[in-house]
Amino acid sequence: MARTKTAGSLDTKRRIADAALEQFHLKGYNGTSVQDLMSAVGAPKGTFYNHFASKEALAVEALRRYGDGFGLAALADAGSGTPRERIDRHLAGLMASGLTVAAEKGCLMANLAGEVPAHSATVASAIGDFLQLWTATLATALDEAKAAGELTSDIPSGDLAEFIVNAWEGGAVKSKATSSNESVHAFERMVALLLR
Repeated sequence: MARTKTAGSLDTKRRIADAALEQFHLKGYNGTSVQDLMSAVGAPKGTFYNHFASKEALAVEALRRYGDGFGLAALADAGSGTPRERIDRHLAGLMASGLTVAAEKGCLMANLAGEVPAHSATVASAIGDFLQLWTATLATALDEAKAAGELTSDIPSGDLAEFIVNAWEGGAVKSKATSSNESVHAFERMVALLLR
């Protein structure tokens, strides 16, 4: 018979995932040990393996949780506004996050993409899958905005979405490297020029 997770066990798993999201974002994958995570949670190291098969599996969970913050479901939800309203809300959310986090921590996706692929095909694949999903979701919204007459750009939507995603990720790397939000502001200015 399968063991039922108790409320305390589920809370410990959540706290480990919370700690991973914070520590991987701040110190990187290689800079964060399982012991660091368990010390942050206040639980014995062995407890980790009751909840996650490996540090790699935890990194994939941290990336999933981080990706949830990008609001892709809302970007794709036709019932939550016109295509342009959804795109503008999505970009405003990126800007708000970027201005509060990028200069200090960068983007977790970009950080781990620069660090992990040589060590973990699983984590690299999770990053690639998210970036592809983001690009495809944004491209669909851009196509919808063009069809609704809300966007007049003649740049193919797939190319435009790819550029926006790449510009965001590159800007987050530069923000972290320079401890400055200027690249986030440059991203905002350039995207405003492209989305007419």
